[in-house]
Amino acid sequence: MGGKVIFSKKPRYSLEEIFDREEEINQLSFLLKRGEWVIILGPRMSGKTSIALAVSNYVGKKVIYVDLTKVKGLKDFTDRLYFSIPKSISDKVKETLETIGVKIGPASLSFKLKNSIVLESILKSVCDSTLILDEAQYLNQGINNLIPIFHNLLNSCSSLSIIFTGSAIGLIKTILEQKGEEPLAGRRPTEIVLKTWKESVAKEYIKRGLQNCNVNFKDEEIDEVISEVGTLVGWLNIYGVNRCVKNHEDALKETIEEGINIAVKELDTVVERQRWRVKALKMLCEGATWTELKEKTKVSTQTLSNFLDRLNRVYLLSKIERTYYISDPIYRKAIMRK
Repeated sequence: MGGKVIFSKKPRYSLEEIFDREEEINQLSFLLKRGEWVIILGPRMSGKTSIALAVSNYVGKKVIYVDLTKVKGLKDFTDRLYFSIPKSISDKVKETLETIGVKIGPASLSFKLKNSIVLESILKSVCDSTLILDEAQYLNQGINNLIPIFHNLLNSCSSLSIIFTGSAIGLIKTILEQKGEEPLAGRRPTEIVLKTWKESVAKEYIKRGLQNCNVNFKDEEIDEVISEVGTLVGWLNIYGVNRCVKNHEDALKETIEEGINIAVKELDTVVERQRWRVKALKMLCEGATWTELKEKTKVSTQTLSNFLDRLNRVYLLSKIERTYYISDPIYRKAIMRK
């Protein structure tokens, strides 16, 4: 289990900071060196952004990281892309844009051309780069306008690697399930899934991190952390950040509250204001069979099947024999507050 554990709420930029992800690192590195497009999936708080940044930096191409949180249409996307380009290559892109009449302000671009023309010009100017589109689910309102641009990149910019990361729920809907279209104009990204850790790995992660911040701890405390928050690296990292400056009880309490707040927002996209889904989720916290869920929710077989499939695809659902259940303790706590 390689990687130095330093608890921090900032993304990791170096492979030395990534713990126990050798298989995913090797897979992503191989794909980026070939100029492939990749979508990194996994539960919320599983370290998707950190893996994307660390491996991209390791591969050696110029890295353009674009945060698309609440992006508003193609123009906003174009602005964010341009102002995310590293200084080492931005001058070249600036010259390209100025030749087609684009005026560059301190925080936005001004032009009379179609957004798609300007965006495609930018992308073609950074062909030998790795483009990380974080929180890419927010492209849902403009994805149809992007599809022709992505299609043109297939031949004109084949060495450009693109990584899509963000909410699993949103990414699947926005990138992989475009109605009536092949995903991204026929260039379906390769999927890499970051799974939750085994308990032994999670415990080792916490112990190494606490040792690095010179905190004394008891094995019983580590066991309680695993029991209360599970093995998802994001929750464990939040605990570590808190524990490095506070006692175990306070650190764990704050971690649970912060985790619940994050999980509630993610669950809102699953529930979509439908009360039967809340009822089903609460049943799944205790464990429920298909028959029990069908009887209590009173929805059609197809509707229930689609709901369970969705939960499974966003890594919230587990199954032992005939019983389905929500495996993550933080999500269980968040569900019970609804």
